[in-house]
This record gives sequence, C-alpha cells and structure tokens, in this order.
Amino acid sequence: MPQDQTKDILDTFRDEFWSKCTLFIAPVDSFIERIIYFYVFDILKNESNRTVVWLCLKDSGNEVLDKFDEFGFDIQDFKDRIWFIDIGTTGDGSHENTYYCTSHTDYTKMALHASKLTSEQENIVFVIDDMTILASDTLQVIDNFIKYIEKVVKEKGGSIVSMLSKGILQPESESLMKSFFDIIVDVQHGGEMHANIGMNTLDILYKIEEGQITFEHIKKKVKRDRLMILVVDDEPDIPELVELLLANEPYDFIAAYGGYEAIDMAISEIPDMILLDIMMPDMDGYEVVKKLKKSKVACEIPIIMVSAKSEVDDKIKGMELGIDDYVSKPFDMRELNARIKMVMKRSGWSAV
Repeated sequence: MPQDQTKDILDTFRDEFWSKCTLFIAPVDSFIERIIYFYVFDILKNESNRTVVWLCLKDSGNEVLDKFDEFGFDIQDFKDRIWFIDIGTTGDGSHENTYYCTSHTDYTKMALHASKLTSEQENIVFVIDDMTILASDTLQVIDNFIKYIEKVVKEKGGSIVSMLSKGILQPESESLMKSFFDIIVDVQHGGEMHANIGMNTLDILYKIEEGQITFEHIKKKVKRDRLMILVVDDEPDIPELVELLLANEPYDFIAAYGGYEAIDMAISEIPDMILLDIMMPDMDGYEVVKKLKKSKVACEIPIIMVSAKSEVDDKIKGMELGIDDYVSKPFDMRELNARIKMVMKRSGWSAV
C-alpha cells in the first residue's frame, strides 16, 4: 500500500510541478536532499523527453553522481540526460556533460551556460542544489540571476527545483528566496511534507527505512474553529432548514441541488464535510460518492448520507463506497448534529 501511494504521489509531483518553480524548504537535519534526488530520479526514469541541468553550488558533478548511487538511485541508463554547470576546471575528470564556472559567484557564465542548454533542450528540469549558498551574495544580484534563469527555463517549457534550509538565512533573505518559486514544499520534522498547489493542498508523510523512501497521504485534520459543510439535496427547503436549525453551531453552510453541482462544489470549495442526499434526478448520491472518491482533491472529505432510503441494504451500499455515516429522513436535528460532531471528531476537529 505505501508503495502504491509513493507512485501516486510522485506522479502528482511530476504533473503539478511541470513548468513550475518548486522550492523544498526544510530543517537542516532533515532528509530534504535525499527527497530531491528521489524526485529527479523519478523524472529521469519516467519522462524520457526531459533533461536535467544541475547547477552545482554545493557538490561537484561527480559528487552528485556519487550521491545518486549512495541513495540507491541507479541512473546509469540516464547519464546522457544529465548536464552539469559545475565549479572548477575542465581537467578534474568530471562528467562529460559539464560546463564550468570559476566560482559560485560567476553569475554571468552560469547564466550563459543555462541559456545555451535551454536553447538546445526543451522541458528541462533545472536543479539549483542549494539556495542557501546562493543567498550569501547581494540580494539584487541574486534577484536578477534567478529571474533570468526562470525566464530562459520557462520559455522552453521547463521547471526549476531547489532546496533551502530553514532558519539559516536572515528573514528578508529567506523571504526573497521563497518569492522566486510558484510552489513551496514545507518539509517538517516528524516526516511530514505540506504544499499548497493552486487551490489544493498536498499533505504527505515520508519515511526512510533501509535507504528506501516511501510517501503516504496524510488525512488532513481540520483545525479551523468553524466547519464548512456542503448540503446536497434537490429539495431547496432541506439545505435552508439545516442551516436554520443549526444556526447556533460553529458551522458555515453552502448548498448544491444536484449531483453534478455537488461534485463541482466539493472540488472547488473543499468543504470539511458533505451532507449528501441519495435520490436526485441528475445523478444519485451513490454515483456522487464514487466520483468524489476518485478525486485526489476531494477523496478524503467526510460524507454523511441523509436520505429517505432507510433499508439496511441502502446503508450498507453507502458504507461500502466509503461514506462515514448515514442518517435517515425524516431526521431529528439533534441526531444529525451529534453525527456531524462524531464524524468530524475522527478528523481531529472538536467544537470550541
């Protein structure tokens, strides 16, 4: 199961980070470097049309290749798709796909090499191996350099990925480093990673055991004081009644009056819970549940079915699809409220 989730999460990384600038920011003693290597290895393995350009600020090209081996990522078959912009001289025996600079501050030559490589390749993954080192220079110089790299990489459909250690830089320098990136992946102690991607959040647990990395989705815990509840019923009076009778509870309500509208609102609004009717003219509640459970965005939203279909078979069918509870119509509002709180307590929420 973790291996299946690892593949799914890496697929999400490749899909969501494509043509974006992504920064992994983490405590100094985390496994951030290994995660970056894992991500790059996955791209090389699964996307044969992509080339990696590695800006070697921390390690030389040879040391980067050694780390792929050390971390257990066999890139022997992909070496011709990795290019290095390295610090040093041409006589040090580095990887043959290498352009050289004289120092970490040789921005003009680094920019020229980046421009040449992006003009020859499309869909480049440009790796800046440590933004902390880059940030040691004048902020205006760094600003101009990164913006130029971003321009030439993105013009050819490429993406940038880098890493930054938390708390090492001055706050203004760290804020500037973050400002260059479209997506910030916050790597935390305890093996958690969190990222906002557009309107969506990516919450991941990572583990490293015997040198192997696995990713798992974290069931997001609700931390807000008030819940957003989506009420789905083709009878407009029902959402209005629920909102009226639960007006004193810490709930905010939105409503959908059919199955298709419910799916659209669940994906766009990401409510904390869905109260879902079964019998609707355009799509029944069971089909709504099936489609939501296939959505990466909405699959973990708790669902309570509220329906006049009260046979045991109806309840079992809902449970088998993954709903969290079932309330029969006509319902007592006190029971419905108790079930809302019971289900949300399992997601880490409790009424203030």
